[in-house]
Amino acid sequence: MNLKVALKKSKEDILALSLEERIKLANEINEYRNNLKQKQQLLLYEPVNKDARRIHLSMAKEIIVTGGNRSSKTDTTLAEICIQGTGIIPYSLEKDYPRDKKFKPPLRIRVVCKSLTNVLEPIIKPKLQWWKWNGRDPEGGSYGHWGWIPPHMLKNGDWFQSWSEKQRTLSLANGTTIQFMSHDQETENFSGGSFHLILHDEGPPKSIYRENKMRTIDTGGKLYMAMTPPDDEGAAWDAAWVYDELYEKGLEGPNKDENIDSFTLFTEHNRILSQQEIHDVAKSLSDDQKEVRFHGKFLHLTGRIYPLYTDVPKYWCFGCSKAILSVSDRKCSYCQSEDTASFCHFVEPIDQAYTWPVVMVLDPHPRKPHCIAWYAISPSDDVFQVAELRIDDEPLLVYNAVRQIEGDLHLQVHKRLIDPNMGQSPSSSSKTSARTVKEEFDLVGLRCSLANDNRLTARMRLKELMKPDKRTMLPRFRIFNNCKFTNNQFLRYCWAEWTRYSNDERDPKPRPRDKDDDFPTLAGYLVNGDFTFRALKTGTQILRKSDVVNSPLYSDKLERIRRGTFYKPLERNTNRPPSWQR
Repeated sequence: MNLKVALKKSKEDILALSLEERIKLANEINEYRNNLKQKQQLLLYEPVNKDARRIHLSMAKEIIVTGGNRSSKTDTTLAEICIQGTGIIPYSLEKDYPRDKKFKPPLRIRVVCKSLTNVLEPIIKPKLQWWKWNGRDPEGGSYGHWGWIPPHMLKNGDWFQSWSEKQRTLSLANGTTIQFMSHDQETENFSGGSFHLILHDEGPPKSIYRENKMRTIDTGGKLYMAMTPPDDEGAAWDAAWVYDELYEKGLEGPNKDENIDSFTLFTEHNRILSQQEIHDVAKSLSDDQKEVRFHGKFLHLTGRIYPLYTDVPKYWCFGCSKAILSVSDRKCSYCQSEDTASFCHFVEPIDQAYTWPVVMVLDPHPRKPHCIAWYAISPSDDVFQVAELRIDDEPLLVYNAVRQIEGDLHLQVHKRLIDPNMGQSPSSSSKTSARTVKEEFDLVGLRCSLANDNRLTARMRLKELMKPDKRTMLPRFRIFNNCKFTNNQFLRYCWAEWTRYSNDERDPKPRPRDKDDDFPTLAGYLVNGDFTFRALKTGTQILRKSDVVNSPLYSDKLERIRRGTFYKPLERNTNRPPSWQR
């Protein structure tokens, strides 16, 4: 029976057919469905997960996508340039895709891959050719996709009439052109042309990326990059520029560049992959290799001091007592234990935490902003960082900013600590060498005790607190997600020298790198204090604002600021008893 005729029949008419006719009709419908899916795969495209979906919605000028092998980073970015180049909006993105803000065809597009012979032919082209299947068997199933460019977008519906081997350019029926180049070409070869979209498959040499960026100036174009950072020592440092100049600037936080968006795709979050296959491969990899191969981490950052810290959900196995890639049916892939839990250290604020006793920790610095963190101690002695502050100002204004935050959040501060090294250093703002940084802050009412700066014990305690607790299934150290600067630093706090895991001739230096260390150091001061909920609640008096405002030192300083004589040496009243005796 003809399919078009059958579709006009009612349900009753179809049921009246013989069994053989119904089977034949079902086969024809199935064949039609498969043929439609093959030729309209882009229209039926679905992002592999919510992170991939965000890539399509981004309006940044530079979009950096890192991810593990087979995490769908190349598929996602190729699908995006095909959407813009053809003007076909997939059904899955129809409701929220910013079509009015994206480029309209015809477009000039450039795709840069590592090699024309080893990447373009066997990998990139099949992802675009509508008759090529990419994924697991069976063809046309749920675990893969056909090529993104539909036949009606090709000249006369023929790929080979649209493809120029000499120019390595695909010309679509709507006027869009896609040029293909590779990393092994000379930089000057990239200097010609003007493009709306440029996609780099894997991180290119810096000179090529810079030259391609110049090709988008007149069009206001966009640059995409999809890469898995290399896990070889030399190549890892060659690719470090991508992290320092692009990826880090595109991460959410106080220093985010509005023109750059950075995304990370995890291999185990690709729904078309077999989780068992991922687990089998992971068994032969070191922890550093897993982070690179499955999570797209940059190898020069795998020497993190707190490698367990994460701002995205991960899995913990209490049987193995370590973080694992994922779980299958709640079982650990290594020991098959069902005693597993999902954990994350960067969490939504908990209202109750603001009622718990708080410890404030201050790290003053003469040549960069002072860093301050507030930690709430729960009744079970867990630690929650509830607020952060970076401020480059003199002590009185720092005090005002501190009081503003504590007032807004209604924090009950029971203890204040200061970095003992900088706190006991001579104050650069004081005309008398006898006054220390700590005394300058004491003078305005921000009275702090000297913290314990033993970094070894601090790291040991913090690492233990970061592990999920067996009873609560949650880490005992967490950071509220309004503390974005703290989160960024914990993810980047590294040892002073990275050493390759397979190199037996040298050991890593025992000294942390003097960068991105402010808030991890403050957390170390906090845990060295070994504070408990009960001791803070019953043993320390809360600093009241009236104690400060009514003190003669504070009043005298305000008066001297008004008169412009702030830096005159201050005569201390040694006969007046301290505030705690009054």
